[in-house]
Amino acid sequence: MGSAEAAVLEAPPRAQTTPQHAAPQSRQQPAAAEDDLPPWVTEFSDDTAVAAPSPAYSAHPYAPQAATAQPDDPHAIAMPARAAAAPAKAPYAYAITPVPELNWDGNWPAVAAALPLRGTAQQLAMQAELVRCSLDGNAAVFALRVPIETWRTPGNVEKLTAALTERFGRAVRVDTELGAVWYTASAEAQAYREACQRAAEETVANDPFVNSLIREFDAWVVPGTIVPPQTNAAAA
Repeated sequence: MGSAEAAVLEAPPRAQTTPQHAAPQSRQQPAAAEDDLPPWVTEFSDDTAVAAPSPAYSAHPYAPQAATAQPDDPHAIAMPARAAAAPAKAPYAYAITPVPELNWDGNWPAVAAALPLRGTAQQLAMQAELVRCSLDGNAAVFALRVPIETWRTPGNVEKLTAALTERFGRAVRVDTELGAVWYTASAEAQAYREACQRAAEETVANDPFVNSLIREFDAWVVPGTIVPPQTNAAAA
């Protein structure tokens, strides 16, 4: 809490310029278009299946522009394959299908978040969406959709398969495909964190002591200082 006079506005730093001779019709390098990241961070729960639109980021006016790599440049860095940009709204409803043969309720985000994985193997589990779970003989087959190609490497798939085998106590096969996702463990955790944040802000806004300080001393709550209590689910 503080006085309004203490607020300081900072202007963005100006790029220093040095005198240069005028060049005849200098051409500006086009900025490289940013790859659209797949919108795996969405808002959804067991009762709603509407994905949040992906945030649009605008470049800072003083940020240097990246040069576009030429197609024949031998030094160009090959970027990992990504799924095509997904629509703002999921084209299908969020449904949990129980699998009686595994004695499992079908809640993939809950299972993926609890698997003892680290690194990119954990990213594979957390960012993948379960397409279907079926049985092939004695093996349980998990068909997963993954938004980034490098997450579904054979090594990561093998680690995920081993973790699922230990979790369900039977043979497991993991099949993956590249595509846009909405209903993932990462998205579920993000939705939970946002719900906790809203609840914490409402608690502070309705607190009688806080409101009395605001009325009597012309005080205010500094934006960004309300933090909900940490829980295992929120830290996932």
